Amino acid sequence: MVKILPILLLSIACVFAAPTPKTSVKLPLKAPQSRVAYHHARSRDHCRWSHLSNNSTNSTLNIPAINADVSYLITVGLGTPAQNVDLIFDTGSSDLWVQSANYDHTQSSSSKDLKETFSIQYGSGSTSGKEFSDQVTIGGFTFTQEFGVASQATGFNGIQGLVGFGPDDLSAITSNGENIPTPTDNLYTSGQISSDVIGVFFKSITDGGTQETNGEITFGGVDATKFTGSITYVPVTTVSPASQYWGIDVSSITYGTSKVSSTTHGIVDTGTTLILLSDSSVKALYKNIRGAALDNNSGLYTIPSSQVSKLNNITFTIGGTDFTLTPAQYLVPDNQVANQGGVSGTAYSWIGSLGSNESGLAFILGQKFLENYYSVYDTTNNRVGLAPLA
Repeated sequence: MVKILPILLLSIACVFAAPTPKTSVKLPLKAPQSRVAYHHARSRDHCRWSHLSNNSTNSTLNIPAINADVSYLITVGLGTPAQNVDLIFDTGSSDLWVQSANYDHTQSSSSKDLKETFSIQYGSGSTSGKEFSDQVTIGGFTFTQEFGVASQATGFNGIQGLVGFGPDDLSAITSNGENIPTPTDNLYTSGQISSDVIGVFFKSITDGGTQETNGEITFGGVDATKFTGSITYVPVTTVSPASQYWGIDVSSITYGTSKVSSTTHGIVDTGTTLILLSDSSVKALYKNIRGAALDNNSGLYTIPSSQVSKLNNITFTIGGTDFTLTPAQYLVPDNQVANQGGVSGTAYSWIGSLGSNESGLAFILGQKFLENYYSVYDTTNNRVGLAPLA
């Protein structure tokens, strides 16, 4: 049967006997071989979210991340023996699919053809193919899961597939309307991790290169060495459509002492590259910066060099705690501009517009925010946590 899904495809997991729990397993989040220019990342972010504006042990499992600067990828093994694939690590969806060129079911002794098809349509892209059930390996842990093998995919050049770690309700569109457990859910219910929680550490590229293995995902808890102070936890918002995702409430957004937005609702999402605000908030922000303008070539806002030294911090107040980005944190580093198709000597900002004023989705805190703050996605307690990076 054909299944039309709003963001990413459906993933059905059935967990069998669990291996002996491990105290900690760390692996890298890695990068695509090819670079993604600014305008491609901006377009991808907009396609990704356009439909919303239009309409028990003590063990943990740590997975390292390689920074592709616009995506973080996690290595996952599919089949027996495992065929390793690098999938976008995505908290904005709850499903797993892989390009057919990167997984051959005939080479896996545990593969099962489910005789069903899937079809995903979103923004200006789509993907479709057949559904299989097979063993999935993350770190040293293995479970059986249904996933899609895409014979057709547009908008994913150079990408092998995606694996989602959002709320499992995002996988509810199936033939019988069931909610599908995420890989984290399955690791937890099988006793392989101690909590239905993931902690995410991202860090920006600092040397002007194209990729680094400098991120980490912890399954089953948090890595206290990656953040300072305490974690600020806030409940998932009740305001739709942000409530369908890892959505949170922000009591204010300020630029220096100027208020950009009062109480608003949005999403924390590892699968979005930029920091995106509603149209009205973006206008209020850049009105404070003389000469700031949208660059049509890159899709990013540019700031005159004469104004860079005068820039102020931008602060998101979440759960009574201020999460501040300095100009150095929300501007593209000079040594990375040329690598991503920008003009050397031009100041670019990671903060852009969502393209709408949807009140229930007024911001997305993507990768460029999360490279400055440790984030926690707690399914058991239906909450999101943030803390300053160590």
